[in-house]
This record gives sequence, C-alpha cells and structure tokens, in this order.
Amino acid sequence: MRSGLRSNILPFLIVVLAGAALAFVACGDDDDDATATPTDDAAASPTDAPDIGTVDVLGIWGDDELISFEALVQPWIDSTGGDMAFTGTREITAQLTTRVEGNNPPDVAIPAEIGLFQDFAREGLLAPLSECPGLEAKINAEYPQGFVDLGTVDGTLYGFFMKADTKGTVFYDPAYFDANGLTPLDEDSTFDDLIALSDEILALGLAPWSIGQFANGGTGFPGTDFIQQILLNEAGGDAYDGVIDGTVPFTDADVKDAWEKFGQIALTDGYVAQGGADVINATNFQDSVFLPFEDPPEAAMVYMGGFASGFITDQFPEAVAGEDYDFFPFPGGAVTGGANVVYAFNSDATTCSFLDHIASADAQAVWVDLGGFTSVNVNVDSSAYPDVVARAQADQLANAETFRFDLDDAIGGDVQSTFFVGITEYLANPDDLDSILADIEAVR
Repeated sequence: MRSGLRSNILPFLIVVLAGAALAFVACGDDDDDATATPTDDAAASPTDAPDIGTVDVLGIWGDDELISFEALVQPWIDSTGGDMAFTGTREITAQLTTRVEGNNPPDVAIPAEIGLFQDFAREGLLAPLSECPGLEAKINAEYPQGFVDLGTVDGTLYGFFMKADTKGTVFYDPAYFDANGLTPLDEDSTFDDLIALSDEILALGLAPWSIGQFANGGTGFPGTDFIQQILLNEAGGDAYDGVIDGTVPFTDADVKDAWEKFGQIALTDGYVAQGGADVINATNFQDSVFLPFEDPPEAAMVYMGGFASGFITDQFPEAVAGEDYDFFPFPGGAVTGGANVVYAFNSDATTCSFLDHIASADAQAVWVDLGGFTSVNVNVDSSAYPDVVARAQADQLANAETFRFDLDDAIGGDVQSTFFVGITEYLANPDDLDSILADIEAVR
C-alpha cells in the first residue's frame, strides 16, 4: 500500500512548492548510506562498536512525545555505544538564538520552525548534509522531492524532515456523535457548517469545544493553528502565502476575519468547556485534548494537529481508533501542517551517525508504531501505522489538493513569538484586536 502513498504524495508536494510563496529553493545529490565511517570490526558487529560519544540535541518534545523519540533513538545507542543529551523546550527559537549567539550551539536542532533554519544556513552556521558520508544521497533517495526542497537553502541541502503532522484535524468521539444523531463534517463542509454543528451540540447540553493555549514558551500556538486553518480555507492560498512573505499584512481584512472566526468559536458563551479566557489560556494544550473522550464527555470536539492521537491513546489506552476516537477534516478541505526539520551545526562522527539513524525508515517506523507520528520517509510502509486514524492522517497529507506549511513556523522568529502572545491577548481582550494585529505587523 505504500506505493500508493508514494504516488499520491506528488500532487500534494506540487501544491506545497508551487502554491506557497515560501521562497524555498531546491538541489542536492551525493553518495549512499552513511554512518560515521566505522572500523571493519565495528561494521561487522555494531554492538561491539566503541563509544562514539554523546550528541547534544535541542528539540521541542516533552512528556509522551519525548518518550517516543527516545524509543526511536535507542537502537542507535545500542548499536553504537553513543548517547544523547536531549533538551526539550517550546522556547526553542529563543534558546537556539541564545546558544548560537553565545557560540555554544547544539550538535543537532530539531525545531518545528524553518525561518531560523534558513537564516542559520545563509549565515554559514550549519553543516551541509553532504559533509556526512552518504546522508545527502539517503535523503534524496528516501524523501519526496518537495521535502528535500524544503530542506535546501540556496542550492545546498542542510536539513531533512523526520516528522510531519496534518493540522486539518478536528477530533471527536464517534460513539457520542452516533448516539446523538450528529454527522461529522467533511472536506466539502464550510465554516458556517462548523458553527451550525457547534450550536446543535450546545443544544444537547454539552460544550462543543475543548480549548487550551498553555504550552510554556509556545503558549498560544493552538490558537495560531486555528487561525491559519481558517485563513487558508476562507481566504485562499494567495492570502496565506502573502502573510508569510509579507505582502499581506497582519492588519489585512482577510487576516482579521480569520481571527474573528476563531473568536466566534473560542468566545461564544457555552461553546468552550474551559469557560472564559483566563482558563483557556491557563489550560495545557495536551490536557485540552482529553475532554471529548472522558466518560461522560466534557466536550464534543477538540481542534488539534494529528499528533493529538498520540495524546489520546496514551491517556486512554483502551480506546479503539475509529470507534472511540476519530477526526474529521477541518471544513473547507485545505490542509495546513507542520514538520520537524533536523539540522546540524557540525559534521563530526557522532553527529553524522546520529543523523543517519534518525533519517532512516527503520528508526522512524518505531515512532510510527507508537502513534502520533507521520513520517515523510517514503520507505516507511503504511502497514507500520498502528491504526486507521493514523493511516487516515497520512492519507490526508498525501492527498490534500491544497496544503500549506504551518504559517507561524514558516515565518518564525520574533513575529512567531508575537503571534503566540497575541492569541492570549485577544482571548482576554477581543476588542483590542486591531491593535494586536498592528503590533504583530510592527514586529515584522
């Protein structure tokens, strides 16, 4: 079935590259397969390999996601004798900037933001993947061209994407919907249909939505995901791309409309189980995912990226995909998504060995099997996905007619941080929207 996924991903990637004015350029070629040039004895018996040292990794994962990532890395530790020192933070943009400016960068960074990645590459701070023997060839052979292009800056391949998430997913409990005669929406539905469904659920006596914004340094990102998804579906790809490249300001009427539609969901009386802005802003985004799946449910729906399925299965280990939890596409059919870009500040033997491992299909299949992970390595077979919901997410990414990279991640930097803060300010003071949007635009 993977061959079908490989063939279907091409139109999706054409849309990513041709439709989004993100100014990513393409190139890349080199040798095959790469770990850090082992001795003959080590190659013959990986478990007898000498200790190659510790790789310093800075990423965004914590809690259950970190456990899954550590499981992905463990075979490398076992086979090489190496080790990983991982720091996970939602304030990765600030920490990366501080460490680079202090001449103390990590060996490897794995953020979900590409603006800073491009800046580092253009400043000559990153190691091209060609400096790791065989790694560039592996990425070209095993990753779709569109994602190779996204990891390429000014003709040189500096990064690869080891994790992707659709953000066009509204999670719900099929049993609750069936018991109450509710019909999940589809890609042909509209935002008005989403409001009508919310009103129908509210009339049944249940809060339609669960929303949480707290994520430490990334607090507010769930709201930006809401807004970007609404903007893409309501205003179209040109407006979305214009916000990224700066030709459409944050003060534009289409952008303001997307914020107000988000507010229509988050601020309508009775719509949100958490109640008012103070509790929404203080509720951990991961905890907000659980409410629709409690017994009895405390909300009917939660909008969150595909990674939320991993939160659900960890919290409710007996939940059956497609029966106890599922998702429907965000109305409008267009899909936004995120991805974690992997790049390195050096090409020493330990770093190259680590990169080669986590880029591989075998390693990524470990996290795929655990759930909450969609690989873009074409050698990860669809049978590796643990359930129908995970496969449906991969299919949504592969078959989307309109796809755009996560808006704030594509912009990055201080604008992204101000965007996050603007969400919490808007929820607390919706009448200040014009000044909030002007502040974000001023930072740009």
